[in-house]
Amino acid sequence: MIDKSNFLSVTQEERERVGAEDMHSRWFYLSLCLAVILVRGAFADEPNAEQVLQDSKSLSSAITSAATDWARWRGPHADGVADGRNLPIRWSRTQNVRWSVKLPGWGTSSPVVHGNRVYVTSETEDGEKKSLLTLCFDRKDGKELWRDDFGLGVNQRTHDKSNLAVNTPAVTDDALYVAFGNADIARYSHEGELIWVNRYIPTFGDPKMAWGYALSPVVLGDAVLFPWDHHTGPCFLIGLNKQTGEIAWKKDRPIGTAHATPLLVEHHGQTDILVPGKNRLTAFDAKTHAELWQYGEGKGPYNGEIIVSPVYGDGIVFLQLWRQSRIHAIRLTGSGKPPRPVWVSHKPGPVEPSLLYYRALLYALRDNGVLVCLDGKMGKEHYRQRLGGNCNSSPIASDGRIYVSNNDGKTFVVRAGTKFDLLETNDLGERITASPAISGSHLVYRTDSHLYCIGRERGYLLASKHNRFFVE
Repeated sequence: MIDKSNFLSVTQEERERVGAEDMHSRWFYLSLCLAVILVRGAFADEPNAEQVLQDSKSLSSAITSAATDWARWRGPHADGVADGRNLPIRWSRTQNVRWSVKLPGWGTSSPVVHGNRVYVTSETEDGEKKSLLTLCFDRKDGKELWRDDFGLGVNQRTHDKSNLAVNTPAVTDDALYVAFGNADIARYSHEGELIWVNRYIPTFGDPKMAWGYALSPVVLGDAVLFPWDHHTGPCFLIGLNKQTGEIAWKKDRPIGTAHATPLLVEHHGQTDILVPGKNRLTAFDAKTHAELWQYGEGKGPYNGEIIVSPVYGDGIVFLQLWRQSRIHAIRLTGSGKPPRPVWVSHKPGPVEPSLLYYRALLYALRDNGVLVCLDGKMGKEHYRQRLGGNCNSSPIASDGRIYVSNNDGKTFVVRAGTKFDLLETNDLGERITASPAISGSHLVYRTDSHLYCIGRERGYLLASKHNRFFVE
């Protein structure tokens, strides 16, 4: 039986031999890799003939996914899922690390990836002086390409486990959008030029949030969404003109604190903006910005601010109404009427880690390190397994596996499915509170002090343009 962890890999000796030969040797190398694929299809214990066909398709998928972006909070679809292939299962601070860089300061914002660039924010402190930084690195080798000192703006209270570098950036083909926990938001060019900046506490007043402003930017057409939800009011949803940063439109919202990022959902030929709020979820029409419905009616505890971001899959939105509330599954109909619950969990969900829906299963990571797997359609609990440690980062999924990180720096790799199957436990040796990013066949992790690019060390077919393969 072929070791599937070495799928598409070659030995270091073969790599050196290929590197010493002329360019025609690269085609020999390619033939060798393709032969491994054929052998795997014939002898591996999992795939059947249908799976072999799927493998040929997945090679094409891996080729395109090498350039796939993780360009916003929780990735391409804002659900923690990506189409990566050949992602690493095993790593440490020295094994399968493609590169690592020491970050100035620290933060809990997640890295985002666009093409060959990785962006992240950080907060530094030199005595009494604090600075907010935006940083850009080369995805291939971790070289720092540029940084910008954003200045502090208005200071804001934060939780002990985080600071003002808590909001995950959003990146498009033409710009990078960053926000910080003091409600400052800005647009950069990919070369690091600051295009505009808005500081909203001087404009709207101090929201007096206990944990700072934690929502991440969401780009919708020509607008950047900016919810302003806090317990003293007034509250509203703003659309900023992404070219100028000026307010393009504004919709009032019920008073209540929220730390969860809005979700864009396409269904029944329309796009809705789903905005989590205290004890409720509100839907807005993406074109007219009109409020469509509310779910939850605002009923819940006084301190019911929401932290967990909702996810969408197979026509169902999975959400919580306040921190550690039960999980609700609601089906969108497109009728404009408030949805009704398909099911509601019997036990409470997480406080901080957002939900993960993958292959018809819903995964909920409790803050105490317990991973819960539920049936997406019926809500039946398949398993509840303690992994260990406390957790703040949100789980991600790809390539048939779930990746769960705890605050001790350990990442648990779990096979996706109804039965718990722990494949590996990996340790980077320092705290992980930020959620990781997937970039093709690589994982990008942010620890308290470093940025890591994790990937298999040996050669893989990664990408192609116009049917021309290359080997990394």
